[in-house]
This record gives sequence, structure tokens and C-alpha cells, in this order.
Amino acid sequence: MITYQVEVVVPNELVEKWCSYMTSEHIDDVVRTGYFTSARLVHVTEPAIEGSVVFRVIYTATSHQDLETYRRECAPALQAHHTAMFGDSVKATRSITEDVWKTSIP
Repeated sequence: MITYQVEVVVPNELVEKWCSYMTSEHIDDVVRTGYFTSARLVHVTEPAIEGSVVFRVIYTATSHQDLETYRRECAPALQAHHTAMFGDSVKATRSITEDVWKTSIP
């Protein structure tokens, strides 16, 4: 499994607006591109950043090819819309991970 993780630092005064936008529009728009099988939004509780809240959006893709196609064909427009909504006030850092090993409790 491939995950595309977007860590976002949101100033306290924008948290409500940003969360509403992400959960009612942006995340669904990303998943609807067809390149991801799921997504989740998590609050990063540590380390904390004074004056801001840190979130991570974790998108799951089945292949690197799907992820790269998304990044090339869809991401620029979706990121531009996010920037139009929040400008440079919200900072995002992206990373890609691949599962190496997994276990679960039977």
C-alpha cells in the first residue's frame, strides 16, 4: 500500500474554516479523482506548534503509478484551489510512504 501524506500547519484562527473546507469538499474531491482508495484526516497532537494546529491527511493509493498520475494531472488544480482559499497562511508538507510490513491482532 502507498500512502500520500499531506501535513498541514493551520493557524488557530483558520482551523474551523479549514476543517470545514477539507471535510466537506477538498478531501472528497481528491478521492473522487479515482487515484485513491481511501483518505483520513488526523490531528497531530505532538509535537505541537504554538499558535497553530497540525493536521495530516492520509490518502491511500494502490500503486506508485496511480499516485504519480494524480500528482501530474490532478494535484496542481486542487492545490491551487486550496491556495486560493487560504493563501500562504496554511503551510503543507507532502510525503509518500510504502508499507514494508504489517501485523494485526487476530
